[in-house]
Amino acid sequence: MMEQSLRLRPSPSGYGVFLALLLLPFLWVSCFTGQQQNGATPGKPQDNSWSEDTVRLSMLVVPHDAAYASVLENLGRADLRNIDRSLAIFAGSSADSLSRDSMLLSVNEFITSVMLEYYENKLSGNQKLMEQFTTKEAMSEAMKLSALLEKHGILLTLREGEFYLEPDPSFLYNRLEKALSASSRNYLQTKIQLAGSTMDGKNQPVTAPDSLSLQMIAWEKFLINHPAYVLKDEILASYIDAMTLYLTGTEDQPLFDPVSKVIDPEFKASYQRYLEKYPDRESSKTVKKFYDLLSSKGFKYDESLDLFLTEVNFIPMPNPQ
Repeated sequence: MMEQSLRLRPSPSGYGVFLALLLLPFLWVSCFTGQQQNGATPGKPQDNSWSEDTVRLSMLVVPHDAAYASVLENLGRADLRNIDRSLAIFAGSSADSLSRDSMLLSVNEFITSVMLEYYENKLSGNQKLMEQFTTKEAMSEAMKLSALLEKHGILLTLREGEFYLEPDPSFLYNRLEKALSASSRNYLQTKIQLAGSTMDGKNQPVTAPDSLSLQMIAWEKFLINHPAYVLKDEILASYIDAMTLYLTGTEDQPLFDPVSKVIDPEFKASYQRYLEKYPDRESSKTVKKFYDLLSSKGFKYDESLDLFLTEVNFIPMPNPQ
């Protein structure tokens, strides 16, 4: 069995670190031989030793992101409880802030791979399970499954006959808050904020255009405050996606009425609110140009509008002081 605490200490020759990194995953995996369960059946596990294993793992100290990635490589994807183990190791890390940012990227990828494994083995094509989510008599079984997944930080939804799995940012934040860098805390706080921004100040559902504008401003602020963050490319892609849909409409809510070609009133009102609330943002310059162009066309579709996005600078810039 693995010792209660396994630390990787630097060696003048570097050989000690190399050997420790080489042996670490195998030492760790040997502790759980024969104990893996897939966690797919709701209820109390037959083997409760996994919770004790998770506590012991909190005493395993990895010094940097490479060591952490090496451990994750050897964690099985078919066991939901390995999410808890991966977070326990993260929380006990002695890595610096930059390494911890990369570790958050690694654990996000690990959780995604666990969700994919679970979807392919348990959800894909599972007609019986789908019926449980749509039949009142069987709803309690469906709720048990949802609760099981939530216990490991996974949100399950059924939309239009398809199952969707998503990581719960609140779960990650609660488990890792003290171990995160300031930028990673802000990243998860932003995701939590956006996940909960479905109602406005008057307790009314946020419109689709306003939801997109909230995503734009949230990620724009983050990119300006943390321009070198390890997930900046992913965040920039989310920002660009939100702005593109904000200026072109969505599949469910087109920007222009298909018959009259007149702009959707909700988009027009949202543009006005955005410009009033964020007059000095870089994104506001783009929205203002587009709004003025729409105004010059009588807020009706015109082919010249199609060219607008080709001239947009999507890179957020800090406001001049």
